[in-house]
Amino acid sequence: MKRTIIAFICSCLALIAASQDRSAFISLQTGPSVPVGKYHAQELEKPAGSFATTGISVSLEGAWFIKPWLGVGGQFGMHFHPVDVSTLGYYKVIEDPFMNDVYIRSDPYRNYALYAGLYFEQPVIQRLSFTAKALGGILFSKTPYQLYKAEYEMAGLQYYEITTSGDLEGSFMAGAGFKYSLKNCIGFTLNGEFTYNQCDFDFEKLDGTIRTDQKVIAFVNVLLGVFIKI
Repeated sequence: MKRTIIAFICSCLALIAASQDRSAFISLQTGPSVPVGKYHAQELEKPAGSFATTGISVSLEGAWFIKPWLGVGGQFGMHFHPVDVSTLGYYKVIEDPFMNDVYIRSDPYRNYALYAGLYFEQPVIQRLSFTAKALGGILFSKTPYQLYKAEYEMAGLQYYEITTSGDLEGSFMAGAGFKYSLKNCIGFTLNGEFTYNQCDFDFEKLDGTIRTDQKVIAFVNVLLGVFIKI
């Protein structure tokens, strides 16, 4: 699967190199990234939710148009989602009858994605165009490091940690939006993007065995960007 995705990306890059005499653009965009589905779910039942909350997305992308309406290109994006530690701690206390209280310090979920694929553009009115894209690639997702300070009924305060784990999976992203040209070479973009991924995270248990947690990593990005025609 991963070899097929890498071959797909290389093929798209080859098409890009062969079409450099056509119109092209590069764009830098950022905005809120909203977890959806099980990634956002606040529940501990298996399969457990991730308690992820709205974070931030930053991406750099570019495309070369081999036809006025069709282009090939790629995108690199970074997407960070904090953890709702208050709600997570509340459910942990409810689940454990011997736990009186818990304080959790958590890093965010970190997701790094590299995509390549097809870009579409259709003029709407002067200077304004409708855009869409269908991209495939890879996503590296990393769970947060978490430190727990728990107060138990008989044992008192106890500290423990959950170490981070990462997984590399094939990924697909779809997006649509608008592009507004201020001048011939610069303008603004407004894009919505969606990606859905299933990742397997391995954790080492106290007895040395490995536990694999399957988690859904799905989120919607709403991005405002600046593009330059090249």
